[in-house]
Amino acid sequence: MNTPIKRQATVRKPRRRERINSAKVLERRGQTWEKLVATAGQLMAEKGPARVSVQQILLGAGISRGSFYGYCANKTDLLVAIIEPVFTEGCTAMTALLDEAPKAVVPGIIAMYADLWHRRRHALMLIPGVDTATFSRMRNAHQAYTTAMKQALDHAAKGEQLRNRSAMYTFRVLTRTAVPLLRVYQDHPDGERLYRESMLALLMD
Repeated sequence: MNTPIKRQATVRKPRRRERINSAKVLERRGQTWEKLVATAGQLMAEKGPARVSVQQILLGAGISRGSFYGYCANKTDLLVAIIEPVFTEGCTAMTALLDEAPKAVVPGIIAMYADLWHRRRHALMLIPGVDTATFSRMRNAHQAYTTAMKQALDHAAKGEQLRNRSAMYTFRVLTRTAVPLLRVYQDHPDGERLYRESMLALLMD
């Protein structure tokens, strides 16, 4: 049985010191933040972060420069905010798999990637191209994510559930194929099933 993925809220409060008590104001600002993240994620995934300016993001999201800097100090802040939830949510999902039977681990990880693809597709597409300085700001979250995956795969390996009998090699296969294969099948009408079956064939007997 696939482990349910705990979803984390992505609404970020503005970078201001005074406390906001109005529920309507908080909701409106949360909606602005979500629009900002969605617009920036799409633009940067399509063109690459370096080719997208703050002005382009502002025009796409329909917000003012003042509003932007109320949430982010710069474009790098926004890029980190787009990507980091992949690591934190993925870590939570894979840690939960340690309480499942070994045979549930690989299907659970595959389901995790599929879920993240539905909700955070642009973030997954951006990860390979992140520069070293930006990635260093997410080092702890990324390390927790990779540690959780390796622990989950060790659990599966001890239960003799891995095709190659190795958590290390399975980790390498997953990190090199999961997202590229999602991209291959993204427009296929039956892509989710094909993705799942392809990944299971690669990783399990």
